[in-house]
Amino acid sequence: MHANDRRRPWGVLGRRIVFALTLAGAVAVMTVFGCRDEFATDIDTNRPPDTYLTGFPAESTTTVYNVHLYWYGNDVDGVVTGYEYAITDSLPLADDTLAYHYTTRTDSIFRIQVSEQAQVLGHRFYIRAIDNEGQVDPEPAWTFFAAADLIAPSARFTRSEAWDPESGARMELTRDSDSAAPDTVPAGWNVGFHWAGVDTEEVVNELGEVERVGEVVGYRFSLFPGQEIISGGPGDTTAVYDQLESVRYTFSLFAVDDAGFAGLDPVTRVFLWNQDPNTFYEQGFNPVTGDSLAHFYASSNAWEGEHEFFAGDTVPLIAQGFFPAPVTVRVVYGAEDPDDILGAGLSDFQYRTAAGLWRAVPNPESFEISLPGLYASDLILELRCQDGFGRKDGTPARMNIHVNRAPVLLDTLGFVGGEPVLPFPQRNQAISLDSLAAWGNVLHVRVMAADPDSTARRFFYQFRDGSFLYGDPVSPSEGEPAEYDLTIDEQWRQPGNYAIGVRIKENAYQANRQVDLVVPFSFCRDCP
Repeated sequence: MHANDRRRPWGVLGRRIVFALTLAGAVAVMTVFGCRDEFATDIDTNRPPDTYLTGFPAESTTTVYNVHLYWYGNDVDGVVTGYEYAITDSLPLADDTLAYHYTTRTDSIFRIQVSEQAQVLGHRFYIRAIDNEGQVDPEPAWTFFAAADLIAPSARFTRSEAWDPESGARMELTRDSDSAAPDTVPAGWNVGFHWAGVDTEEVVNELGEVERVGEVVGYRFSLFPGQEIISGGPGDTTAVYDQLESVRYTFSLFAVDDAGFAGLDPVTRVFLWNQDPNTFYEQGFNPVTGDSLAHFYASSNAWEGEHEFFAGDTVPLIAQGFFPAPVTVRVVYGAEDPDDILGAGLSDFQYRTAAGLWRAVPNPESFEISLPGLYASDLILELRCQDGFGRKDGTPARMNIHVNRAPVLLDTLGFVGGEPVLPFPQRNQAISLDSLAAWGNVLHVRVMAADPDSTARRFFYQFRDGSFLYGDPVSPSEGEPAEYDLTIDEQWRQPGNYAIGVRIKENAYQANRQVDLVVPFSFCRDCP
């Protein structure tokens, strides 16, 4: 029952009737029996006051947490001298558990609390009158409504940085939790954060004026992992950390407003403490490019000694008799720790090829890795180590190594009568549309591949023209060209640039290498 509905008119009248009847009965008794103490009746000479809410949010509605409430009290046999009010969460409490507060006012603006992580929260407001003889309304007036913090308070960093306590060197921390990569703080450095907050909550008062009601009253912050959430006052705007560990940290900060709301999303700074070690490959001077590049060495029974190659180069695979001689690749590497404050050096050197499992370097003291028995290979060799804190290199050294050079197309297919017999079409050849018509609009394509490593003498060929799919493979005899009839559709029988795709795969023992090539040509009218 709502507070404004429960005070029925017969309540006051009923009390008066009862009082009159009681007084008449007492007079009658005194007349018949005389005035005797043992028959005297106690008379309630002070009835409790009634309480009424006159201005409040409509039942079960939502209002801004800054709420203006009005009330009054009435006492039929005395004077109302004050009031007691209580505010609870949405569920009503037993009367003897309500925490009442005394006031002599008949209205007040209440800052109703919401919750640190809840923007809207229901509340009950209770008000009861007290008369001049201390009688309290036994049935307080009450109302239920939801208080809302429409605009969350915001916090911002005025400074977030790391510094070396010895040299004083500093770096700004700018990465938040949405960043792709955190900032990296050198081991031994301290980290500090300074901040400020603001709440822009506003209401329109009874005069129609916009009034600022929001106020930041404190902050909640934490450094994870390692620190529980700390709740501070409005002056707690600094946090400094030292003696950290080699992990990824997230510093989270909320501003808390006068409604108790801290917002749903913190402002953050994310950083790694302790720079990861750096693993790298030895470099050599490349006379072709004039640059210093990561290099490696390759040896084989097919040639004498080691030959130098650079990252991305292809090592030739040379045949010995009928079979290719395997290649051994040797790589020289190094490593450094940019912030070895423990003086522990580097350890746990590991390598892998492609995306395989990491394996321990067999002899880390030699700073070399050997990969024997390579035939046709495309390797990505990765290398890493860890520092004294146990942190591994987050960006392992990478090197592309290839063994067995790819097939190539021959410029000539041979000689007849001393004249070269050329492939058709030749690269960038212009073909007359008149000639195409004379051939029945069919190009008799012929190509032949060669292996620069001399380990393959036969090849598989596949062709494609306008589509993305290659046709069935053909494998001509050794020394013979691959032939393919390409029919030119009517829509393509006009001047323009065209191309035919050729896929070539070696047919050799442990030396199969595949390559996709494009042969461009064009159609023309009145070709010169």
